[in-house]
This record gives sequence, structure tokens and C-alpha cells, in this order.
Amino acid sequence: MSDLSKLSVFELSHLISSRDISPVDLYISFSSRIEQYGNKLNCFLEVFDDWESKAKNAAQEISAKGAKSPLHGIPIVIKDLIDFKGKVTTAGSRIMLENYAKKSAEIVNSLESSGAIIVGKASLVEFAFGPHGVNSSLPPTRNPWDLERIPGGSSSGSAVAVASNLSPLAIGSDTGGSIRMPASFCGVTGFKPSYNKLNTKGVFPLSWSLDTVGPIAKTTKDCAIFVEEVCKHQSENNDNDPFNGFDTTMLDNFDSLLPVRLRIGVPSDEYFSDLEDDVREVFTQSIDLMKSNGAEIVEIDLSWLSIARPINLIISNAEALEVHSKWLASKHENYTYEVLSRLVAGENLYLNNYFSALRAMNYVQKKIENAFEKFDVIACPTTPELPGLIDEYSKENLMKSQKVIGGRIPAFTSLFNVTRQPSLSTRAGFSQSGLPIGIMFTGRFNKDFGVLQVGNWFEKLNHLNRSQEPVI
Repeated sequence: MSDLSKLSVFELSHLISSRDISPVDLYISFSSRIEQYGNKLNCFLEVFDDWESKAKNAAQEISAKGAKSPLHGIPIVIKDLIDFKGKVTTAGSRIMLENYAKKSAEIVNSLESSGAIIVGKASLVEFAFGPHGVNSSLPPTRNPWDLERIPGGSSSGSAVAVASNLSPLAIGSDTGGSIRMPASFCGVTGFKPSYNKLNTKGVFPLSWSLDTVGPIAKTTKDCAIFVEEVCKHQSENNDNDPFNGFDTTMLDNFDSLLPVRLRIGVPSDEYFSDLEDDVREVFTQSIDLMKSNGAEIVEIDLSWLSIARPINLIISNAEALEVHSKWLASKHENYTYEVLSRLVAGENLYLNNYFSALRAMNYVQKKIENAFEKFDVIACPTTPELPGLIDEYSKENLMKSQKVIGGRIPAFTSLFNVTRQPSLSTRAGFSQSGLPIGIMFTGRFNKDFGVLQVGNWFEKLNHLNRSQEPVI
């Protein structure tokens, strides 16, 4: 049998359902890799010591009654701003080292109801406030394709764990791209569902108007399985039909499910054209690949959407400042420099700035919905640049730099938190130096299945770029 750690959730689930493997086999495979590589990558803050016993219990349940869902017995890592009863939720900060969760987050309860096994907590940027993946209060989380480079943030550990085959699935959060940016930099697939599709209760907030939670996995199909199962088992907003009549078994029937030719909107304006050369080349190749396989490419001017970037910054900074106001007054010395500087910047905002940004967000949401009359999904690079070196993000460099280091990383992802639309990043290709580059598909609000469908189709077309493995 092939190395289980390299298989997708869909493949592992099939093997479990057919009794070819058990959750105990997954424990053996993944725990041994964590022991071997975990300290080299620094992507885990904690691995739970009851994982083996839970795997044995799941094996007994499946042996007696069969798998109750595609996630039954599947190990999942959660970002450490998600509460797990009895465990510490640090949100990557020294301020919360004694913050023991009294109950689990709703998304954790949903996953456990489906039979999934939560195996540990993943590292992150402090308080999920940064696109780079660097947290100076922790050992550096390393990109498995180049250990000297950033993994992207803020869901850094979640993406690294999946990319390096330490977990088949992980949960991230996304306020300005924090699922999709590390997914792109680490060469995996990350999905931000439509706003409020997945319950965020029990997830430490960054910005309540923009926060989402979602999966990071090897494939789009795995992301779809995750969303479908969570929606079915949520105690609030329970939804047995999260994809409006579609389900994950239909993902492969791409052509037969499309009533008309797929129209892919590709931004042609200056804002979306400011790319590193390798990113531009891989993106152009990806568009040509889809065009040669029947997609209609529609050039669109989305220059007006660039306003969503400052909207995102104003709203997230203002709401983060509200969340942290008491600690900033009493524990400011315990923040990392990179996060403290961003929070302090929020103090320059006036209440009118915040309300104006909320009104502008409503305007952008209405305008983007009308724009979709001309196309079915938007395709653009996930990030305009490649991951930089970890050393570039030292406190010394951040303090003396005349520009915001890494400030361009969320240029595209953050727009679609403001529009609140479903948005997926998956691997498109590689730079000349061998670093993965992502492509992002975004669809209409609450039409998550259409985005997943296109991502799944693209992954099949692009299979030659999906066989390469990282250094670890």
C-alpha cells in the first residue's frame, strides 16, 4: 500500500469505508511523521496525547457499524485560535498562555460529530494578525518547499502541516486571506467559504465583520467534504444542503452540471497586473490551459474593486483594536512588535472612518454581485509575489524598513473578505526556483459549490503540476 500520509482525505476515507485501513493506521503514519519532522517545521504548538486512544475508538466504531461520514477516523489539525475543551487556546500569544477553553468551538463539535479526530493545535501569527506566517514569540514556522522562507499566514502551521504530510486536513481562519495565502505559498488547497456559512463561535476573533473559518487540504474535493460535513453537524445554522442541491459526489461531473459554457472572468486592469514575473507566467499558463479545455475567458476591469483593500484594513484594524483594547492598556509589552505596531496603527482611526468603511463594504458587495452577470467565476493569482525569506521579517528589519514588508501579499485575497464571497486557492505551478504558486477562484456569495467545482476541474487539468513534493 502507498504511503498513507500522501493520500487525500477522499482517498483515505474510501480505504477506511472499505475496511482496507483503520484510523489506527492513520495514527501510526501521521504521528511518526510528526515525530520526525514536526520540530524542523515548527508547525505544531501541541499534539494531543489522547490521539491514539481516539483512533482506536474510531476503529472499533467503524468495525461495528461502518463509517458514519467521510471524515470518520480522519485526523484534523486546528489553528490555535480555535477552542478545544480543556486545552489552552493561545492564539499564538504569550498573553493567553493560561487560557484554558471551557468548551469546544462549534466547528470542533461539528467535526467530532462527524467522527473526525482533532489531533492537535497548529502554529499561527500572533492573534492571526499578519499575512507572512512569522510569529517572533515562537520558533519560526518554515515553508516545507524552502525551509528559509515564510509559509504565509496567518494560518501558517495549518498549511505547513498539510503540505508536509503531517496531517491530511487542517482548519484555518481567514480575515484577509489567512487560509488562501499560506495555501498558495505551501502548494496546497485552501478554501474560504461564504461569510457565515461555517460557525465561528469559539474562534478567537480578529474582525467579526470579516472573519471566516475553513479547510486547508491537499485537494478541492477534500475542502468540499469538510464544508459539507461541518454544515450538516452544526448545532446553529444546521444545513443538510449547504451547496443548494449539489453535493461532493457531483464535483467530477463538471461539464454535465454546467448549463452553459464556463465563463472565467480575468481581471486585466493595472491593480491585478502588478505581479512578479514568475507569478504572471504561471497564471497565464493556467488561463491558457483552461481556455484550451473549453472555458471562455472574459477580460474584465475590476480596478474599482481595489477600494476593498483599504476597506479591509480599516475594518479589521478598528475591530481588532476593540478586541484588544483592555490588553493594550495593561499588557502591551507582551505583544510581538509586528502585531503591536498594527494595533497601534488602528488608534489613528476615527469612528467615522469605520462606519464609512462599513457603508463602502455594502456598496462593493452589491456592485460585485452585478458584475457576475458577465462571468461565472473570477480567476486571479492568489498572491502577487513569492514567499520571502524568514530573516526579512525580523523585528530589526520591520522597524527600519521604509515600506510595509509583505504588505502586497494580501492584495488580492483581502478583497474577497470584503465581498464575503467563496474563494479558493489551489496550486497552479512553480517559480523558476521551485516555489509553488497559487491560483484563486472566487464566485458569487453563497454559491460555494460553483467555486469548488471549478477548482476541482482545474486540479484535474493541471495534474502534472500536482505530483511534485516539497523538501519535507
